[in-house]
Formats: sequence, structure tokens, C-alpha cells
Amino acid sequence: MAMNREGVVKRESEAKREGGFSTWLQQVRRSGEYSDVTVRVEGEDFHVHLLPLLNASAYFRNVTSHPHWSSGWSSDASHQGSRVISLPNLPGGAEGFAGAVDYCYLIKPNYTIQNVARIRAAAEYLGMNDVLESTKKFLYQNIFAHWRPSVGCLLQYHPVGSPVDEYIETRCLKVLVAALARAFGETKHLSAPMPLRAGNLQTSPCQVLSEILVRTASLPDAYAAEALDALVEADVNLNLKCRQGRTVRSWLDSVIDDQCTTDRARCSVVLCLARMLLRGAPVCRPWLELSSQYWCSLLEHVDHLVSLVGDDEDMQEKLLDVKRVIERRVGVSLDELDDYLHSYKLGPDTLMAMVGYWLDEGHPDPASFEEIAGEVDGFLWTYAEAGAIDPETFVALFKAFPNSSRQSHDTIFGAVEKLLATRPDASPEEKQSLWRLIDPAKLSPAVNERALNNPGFLSQPHILEIVLQKHSEELAKMPDTDAQNMRHIMQKVINASLKLLEENSRRSQEIMELQQQYSALMGGKICHLQDSCDNSPSPCWRPSLTITHRTTQSETEGSEYSETPSLATVSSIEPRLNLRDIYSLGT
Repeated sequence: MAMNREGVVKRESEAKREGGFSTWLQQVRRSGEYSDVTVRVEGEDFHVHLLPLLNASAYFRNVTSHPHWSSGWSSDASHQGSRVISLPNLPGGAEGFAGAVDYCYLIKPNYTIQNVARIRAAAEYLGMNDVLESTKKFLYQNIFAHWRPSVGCLLQYHPVGSPVDEYIETRCLKVLVAALARAFGETKHLSAPMPLRAGNLQTSPCQVLSEILVRTASLPDAYAAEALDALVEADVNLNLKCRQGRTVRSWLDSVIDDQCTTDRARCSVVLCLARMLLRGAPVCRPWLELSSQYWCSLLEHVDHLVSLVGDDEDMQEKLLDVKRVIERRVGVSLDELDDYLHSYKLGPDTLMAMVGYWLDEGHPDPASFEEIAGEVDGFLWTYAEAGAIDPETFVALFKAFPNSSRQSHDTIFGAVEKLLATRPDASPEEKQSLWRLIDPAKLSPAVNERALNNPGFLSQPHILEIVLQKHSEELAKMPDTDAQNMRHIMQKVINASLKLLEENSRRSQEIMELQQQYSALMGGKICHLQDSCDNSPSPCWRPSLTITHRTTQSETEGSEYSETPSLATVSSIEPRLNLRDIYSLGT
């Protein structure tokens, strides 16, 4: 018992002595009392003691063991004969040196995400192994242990210009990539996050995946690119996560549109997911294992982002490269989509590219032509309503399909009407090229009636001819006694004929102007209009309407009218009705 008691007292006495020494040591560190060496870092002087430095630092031991250990040191009388050590290029600077030296005096550094790299960099340079172990323990317990603090570290990290930068950055990125790969592996279905219910704060694996992906893409460019590149190279089969997925589109919209806060982050997410998808996709058919929703949704977002990053040529080029690949893969299998194509917001150039791939490399059949033409017509209506397509592209998309692929032109007629309404500055040639797309025989009765009341549509010569022929047939069926109705129809014939005259006059004037320009180039030799029409390889339009003259006596007016008048008949009634009267009668 006595011996045990003496041992306890001895240990307590030693502890007091040790505690007293450490307290004293810390006190002289803070006060600089008894300092025998001054270390100058970045213009800041540290009054320290050589013995603790020699005990903890290989750098100082090497210096003092050298025969000329004083080289690199300088004496300064202002420091009362103490040595002055200048370390102007010390990694970590004054902050890092202060934290490392404190550890030599048994002072535990107050590590933070901001200062741990500086302290470790200084300790590594000075060969302080105990400090290196201490910083390593802090990093693994507080930063490398989970992906969230790793993201926080990278967001706040400022390189110190030493190997410590690579040490911290590499390990943080490894933690992120491992977390992303694990989240993809644990996610069975990709879907938009569900709103949290009261009392239920648990998150699904898909929500965790979305958060990690967005936070990673929001890192500084160098970190985000390296982490996402590593994810692409990892063995993650994204196709399996999208098999027959009907909620993939909602997940992509949520991640890219709602959770990402910058266009740069959106581009990084889209590029990463597209590359992952392309890396594991079959060569012949892109969606043997997954829903085409994923492909079309990605293409939709890529198409939108290309126009938003015009100032960043490098990012725009990356997006365009991915866009071309997806356009081709989707395009060659347009007839195999498991969703309506026109439900996606794709630009006219993207649609044109996909249609081109389908026509060139796909295997279209008559039924497919009709189906895809209907999809394209839906796009044309949407583009026209928003004024998002030019007449040339509109015509090209329409003419990409044979005439037999469309049973009705009602949608196209409405689209042309809307496009011209949004483009009041369209040239006459552009307007005519659009109206010529419409086949009156493929218009429903209601739309056909609307078309015949449209001045632009009615100004086409072949449409005027159809109208005149229709009125001629109506007159032929009218009883001779029904003069009033016949007069009404006659007025319509007259107005239609005048429209035809006006159109021909305008075209003749344009030809005359071209002839004058040609004459000026040829030195004054003029080719007459009639000769041009007769000798041209593409003859001027002439009405093919056959008119049978039959006159009747009007019961009310007592004048003769021809049921199907020729243009000469129209001229012959000018004394009775002037041009203004005829227009007013037609209205």
C-alpha cells in the first residue's frame, strides 16, 4: 500500500512539472522572452528559440550541422546579437510558419479549412513530421471523410504553391468521384425530387445523386472538369439507370434548370451525362437498353445551352461536338422513338440535321414518312407561332418529305399564316415560296374557305385559275332565271379576274425591270416582254381555263352577262362598272 501511494504521488508530481513546463514553454513562445533566434517570413519577425526548432525541424538541424551553418543567416545588431533567419519564399507564408512553430511549443494549432494547407506546406518545407501527421489527421477526419466538406474545401481553397496543393486537391476530388459513382450505383430510377412531407426528412438516393452532381459541377472550372472527367472514365453504366424510364426528362429538367445556378454548371452537367451515355451506348441503336427520353432530353438541353454560351468559344465547341453526335444517333432512329418528338424544344437547325440523318442513314418506309412528316409539321407550327424560323428553313423542312407523306395541309396552312404574321418584313418572293407549299386539294372545307379569303394565298396564279374554274362551274349549274345569284357569282368572277390581272401586271413590271437591267449590261439591246415569254425555257404562266360563252338577259338590270367571261369580257363591262365599284361589290 505504501509503495503504491508513493508511486501515485510521484506521478502527480511529474505531471505537475510537465504541465508547468509546457505552460512556461507556451508562455515564452507568445512573449518571445529568452529568444535566441529570429525568423523573418514575409517581412514578419518571429522571436523563437533554437532548441524547440532543432527538436522538431529537420531543416534547422541540417543547417546547424553544416560546417558553414551560418551561411544564409545574418547578424543584426538590433536583435541584441541573436541570429536572424530569413525565409522569404517559405511555402505557406507567415501564417503557415506561425502554426507550424506553435506545434513545436506544444501549442495545438487551431486548424481550419483555410489555414491547414498553409501550415502543412510550411511544415513540409521545414521537415516537421509531427506537424505533418497532425495536419493529416485533421484532413482525413474533417475534410476527406465526406464529400460535402471536400466540396467546401475546394470552393474555398487557395493554392499555396507547394506539393500540398496536389495532395489536398487530388484527395478531395477522389472523394467526390467515389461519392458520385456510389450514388449512381445506389440509384435505381432517375426522377425529379419529391417534396418533403412533414416529419419525413429522409432523402432518396436520386436526390443525393443530384446534389453531388450539381455541387461538383459548381466547383471552379479546373476542379469540376477533373472530377467529371474521372466520373466519365469510371465504370458507371448510365444506360441501365434509364431503361424504359418515363421520369428521366423530369429529373434532367430538375437538375439542369432548377438546381444548377449558373450556365457554366449546366454545361458541365450536360456534357458529363452525355459523355457517360455515349460511352456505354450500343453503336447501332442508341436506346436498346434505355428510354429515348434521355437522349432527346439531353439534346434539348444541349441545343438550348449552345445559344447561351456564345462568349465562351471553348465550351460552345464542346457542346456542339456532343450535339452532332446525339443528333445523328437520334436522327437515324426517328421512327423508333417512344415519345412524341415535337414535345421537345428543339431548334430548327437541330430538327433539320436529324431529319437529314434519318433520310440518309435510316430506313424510312411510307408509314414512317407520314408519321415523321406529321411530327415536323407540329414543329413548324410551333416555330411559326414564335417567329423562330426563317422562310428558307421552313420551306426546306417541308420539302424534305415527298408530297404523298401528307394527307392534309391544314397544319401547314396555319403555320404559314402565323409565320407571315410574325414576319411582316418578308419579301414577296419569300411569301410566294411559302404559299406555293399549300395544295388546295389537301385542305379541309373550312380551311379551304379561309384560304380563299386570304389575299396572299389568292394572289398565286394557279390558285386564281382554280377559283375562276370553280366559279365557272357554279355558273354553269345555275338556272338561267336566277339572274340575281348569277350576278353575285359574276361579281366574284370579275374580282378574281382583276386579281389575276393585277398579279400578271406586277410580274410583267418585274420582267420589264430585269430586261432594262439586262439591256444596260448588253449595250442597249432590249428583249421584248412577249418574246421573253414565248422563248423562255420556263414559259410565262397562262391560264388554262376554258371559257364557254353563253349570255343571258338579266331580269333586274336588262343587261347581258357572260356566265364564264374571258378577260375581254371583263374589259367590256368597264363602262358599266369602274374598278372601284367592282371591288366594292366583291366585298
